[in-house]
Amino acid sequence: MLLLPLLLPALLRPHPSAAGWTRPHAPPAPRRALPPHSVAAASLLPPPLAARDAWAATLDYPAFRKEVHELGLRLAEAQSLDDVRHLKKMILWSNAFGVLGLATMWSSSPLLRLLSIVGLSTWTCTRWTMIGHHISHGGYNRQDDPKKGGSGRFCTYRFAVGSVYRRARDWFDWMLPEAWNVEHNNLHHYRLSESGDPDLVERNLDLMRTIPLPRWLKYVGVGALAAMWKWYYYAPNTYKQLKISEMRKDGKTVSEAEAHEPFTLPVALFDPVEAKKYGTGPVDFMKKVMGPFLLARFFLLPAPLLLFGARFYWAAVTNLALADVLSNIHSFIIIATNHCGDDMYKFDNSCAPRTGSFYMRAITSSANFRTSNGVRADGTARKLHGFRADVNDFFHGWLNYQIEHHCFPQLSMLSYQKAAPQLRAICENHGVPYVQQNVFRRLKKTADVMVGASSMRPFDPAWEYAPDAFTWADQKQLEAQVLKDQLEGTSKAVA
Repeated sequence: MLLLPLLLPALLRPHPSAAGWTRPHAPPAPRRALPPHSVAAASLLPPPLAARDAWAATLDYPAFRKEVHELGLRLAEAQSLDDVRHLKKMILWSNAFGVLGLATMWSSSPLLRLLSIVGLSTWTCTRWTMIGHHISHGGYNRQDDPKKGGSGRFCTYRFAVGSVYRRARDWFDWMLPEAWNVEHNNLHHYRLSESGDPDLVERNLDLMRTIPLPRWLKYVGVGALAAMWKWYYYAPNTYKQLKISEMRKDGKTVSEAEAHEPFTLPVALFDPVEAKKYGTGPVDFMKKVMGPFLLARFFLLPAPLLLFGARFYWAAVTNLALADVLSNIHSFIIIATNHCGDDMYKFDNSCAPRTGSFYMRAITSSANFRTSNGVRADGTARKLHGFRADVNDFFHGWLNYQIEHHCFPQLSMLSYQKAAPQLRAICENHGVPYVQQNVFRRLKKTADVMVGASSMRPFDPAWEYAPDAFTWADQKQLEAQVLKDQLEGTSKAVA
């Protein structure tokens, strides 16, 4: 166990066989979807489809897109102040756990310590997964627009961004909200389960999958990663994606291999050469990303307890640290499992947003967890809303509607409860796989992929719907650099 922190930097570093990794001086040829009815396309027979993939050969993409897109529009138009009131209720629930944790964090007695750890952990986790997550996507922009009488507090451009004060007031965690917005809202959502997705678990854990270690030890490694993944991996890696985005806006080329090389805490703090590639370093990273949260949460927050004695202060620090471990584990279980498993598809090429292919990928590369508004064994639908539904969804961080969220990322939490049974019915009508399982079954499937016991399901490029193909600006930039390398005999695209 003591060796795990030393092993994790290596286990999170892609193996040479990982997708997106290329050897220097061997630029990859750009991959494009073949246009329909071309000679090249006609000369290539698509691979035989397994029974579980048969739907891919018969899906009517335009008709599927029309139904899903119209559902999203109806849901968006139906949003009202009820959605904001529901958000405020969830904020109240989250803050109630925070108050419970703060009121008992001074204690070292087993019962009060447990209450403090659970309270602080749930407060931190739900503040991210429910509140910061859905507000940053714009789920309440129209309903809380100050130009239409709203407060503006729950709008994307004001919530948690722009200053340390807003970050501390709205959503205080290890990650920088601006970095999260780039990594998650842009790259992850619009490159889901393809090489441009920074959260593609199978690729990011390639070395853990292939390294010759006993499998049981790998599973232990997954558990250790779960307990510290936000500060060890996610905070530095999201910040790296923010810096890469800024570099690309300045016209600088960053290769796919470099963009997807995990940027972990040891790299951010102790590898100045690597960090300098992205215009950052230990001082910059600590000052802008982790430092404010570390200082405020673990030192300033419990500091008033020093007035009553050092033992109360250190009891609070201990409880805050243990709550952070639990919050890491809780968030890992409901986040890392959303798009990973042997029944989740991965893709080679990109597609245009809001197309049939985009909606298909959002559904077939995502898994829902238990929702209280699901279908009973007798086929009848459960109640859409209510206390029981909200309790269930609250402890899932509202990530149990991952399919609906990836189809319609701009909707509110309340809208996802309404969307789930309707989208499920559309998928059943078109034969598109709609995966919904208990979160712990998804955890097992995710861990199996992480340790190499199983793999995600490849969606062969020959099955793609060519009219939906799309090339992103950074891909065009990389392709231009590859061509230049070929003409000049250089290798800047992969250096």
